[in-house]
Amino acid sequence: MTRWSALLGVVALTTAACNTKDVLNVYDPAVATPGSLQTAGAVPTVYYGAVGDFAAAWDGNGLTDAFVPTSGLLADEFRSSDTFTTRNDADRRTQAAPANGNLSDNSYVALHRARRSLEVGATLVGKFNPATDPRISELTSLAGYTYLLFGEGFCGNVPIPPTSKAEEIVPAAGSSTKDLFDTAAVRFNAAIAGLGASPSGVPATTSLNLARVGLGRALLDAGKYPEALAAVAAVPTSFVYKVYYSSNTGREQNSLWNLNGSNNRYTMADSEGTNGLDYRSANDPRIPWKRLGNGFDNVTPVYQQLLQPTADADVPLADGVEARLIQAEALLKAGNATWIDTLNVLRANYAALQAARYADFPLVSATDSVTATTLAPLVDPGTATARVDMLFRERAFWLYATGHRLGDLRRLIRDYGRTANSVFPTGSSPKHGVFGDDVNLVIAFAEQNNTAYNPGACVSTTP
Repeated sequence: MTRWSALLGVVALTTAACNTKDVLNVYDPAVATPGSLQTAGAVPTVYYGAVGDFAAAWDGNGLTDAFVPTSGLLADEFRSSDTFTTRNDADRRTQAAPANGNLSDNSYVALHRARRSLEVGATLVGKFNPATDPRISELTSLAGYTYLLFGEGFCGNVPIPPTSKAEEIVPAAGSSTKDLFDTAAVRFNAAIAGLGASPSGVPATTSLNLARVGLGRALLDAGKYPEALAAVAAVPTSFVYKVYYSSNTGREQNSLWNLNGSNNRYTMADSEGTNGLDYRSANDPRIPWKRLGNGFDNVTPVYQQLLQPTADADVPLADGVEARLIQAEALLKAGNATWIDTLNVLRANYAALQAARYADFPLVSATDSVTATTLAPLVDPGTATARVDMLFRERAFWLYATGHRLGDLRRLIRDYGRTANSVFPTGSSPKHGVFGDDVNLVIAFAEQNNTAYNPGACVSTTP
C-alpha cells in the first residue's frame, strides 16, 4: 500500500497570537495509526491486511523469493537459472553463513510478519464480533500455517516472540521442530473449536475444512498418523481453499510466476541430482509445462510450470486432495490395503480436481509439452519401501509447487529412516558443481539481535 500525505489548511501567523508548535501539527488521513486499528471499523482493514501478509510470505510479493519457490529450490522441484549467489547456494544445498545472507531471509521475515498480523487480527475480530465469526477461525488457521512452514522449512530453532506486547521487541528462545508442529496443531484445534458445534454457511464450512486439513498436516508432520487420519476424515474431496494473487501491485503478484515464467530466475527441475523426481519427463498431466528461452544466466534452459502461469494465479493452500493424501499415508502406516484405492480415486478424477484447484489449469494445448491425458491406476509395488516411494511420489505430483516438498523430504528422513543423500539432490550439479548437505533453510542473521536466541542451535543439516 502506498503511503502518501498532504498538508491541509493554511498556517496563519500573527503578531497577536502565535504557537510555534502548531506549525508542526500535520493531519495525515492516509496513515493508519495503532490507535485507529483498535476499533470496530478497522476490522475489515486488519483482516484483509493479515490475509495479505500471509499471501505475500507464502507465494507472493513479486520477485521476492517467497516460501513456495524458496523451499522448492532447496528441494527437488526447481533449479536456479540465475546468477544470484543466494539462489545458486540454495539450489546446491550449500547455504552461506547467516551473516552473509541467504535466500530464505526474505520468507523468514515475511512469515514472522504474517504470523503476528494473523494472531493480532484474530484477536481484534473477536473483540467486536461473536466467537463463531468465521474470520477468527480463518486467521487462526493461517497463523497455524506459519508455524507449520517454520517447522517444515527451517532449522529446529525458530524463535517465536509473543504477540501480546504490540510495540515492544521481546527476546525469545528458539522453538524446536516438534514444538512448532505442536503449536500449529493448537492453533488449528482452536480454529475448529471457535466455530462452535454446528457451523453452517460457506464461510464457516470453508474455515472449518481449512483448519481440518491444517490439523491433519501438523499431525502428519508430528508422526501422529491415526490422529491425522481422524482430522481429515470429514473433509470433502471437492474442498479447495486458495490463496489469491493479483497483478495489481508487486506485493500481490504471484512470486513463482515472477521468478519462473516472467524473469527466468527459476526453471523446473527434472531428476535433479540423481534423487530428484522426473517432474518434466514423466509426461504427467497433473503438471503441465512448456519450454521458454534461457535463464537470467543466459545458459540454463528454462521450463515453465503452467499451474501458476500468470501474476494473478491463485494457489491452493489446503484442499480435499491433500486430505485424501494424508488419509492414504495414515492407512499405509496402519497396514490397510485401501491406501492405494484412495490414491487411485484421485487419479481417476485428476482433470476435474486440477481444474478446481487451478483456475488456469490447461489439460492439453499447443504450447504444452505434456501429451498424456489420463492417469493409469496404480498397482501395489509389493514392498514396504516401494510403497512409501509411490505414496511420496503421488504427494509430489499432486502438491507440486505448493510448499510441501521440502517438508516431505525431511519427513522421509525423520519418520521413514531414509538418509539425506538418498532423498535430496546429491552428487554433481551441471551448473553448480557438487551438492552440499543442507536439508533445511537457514534463519536470518537479523535474528541474532534477539538476545535469547542461540544461533549455534540452528543446524542446516538436521531434518
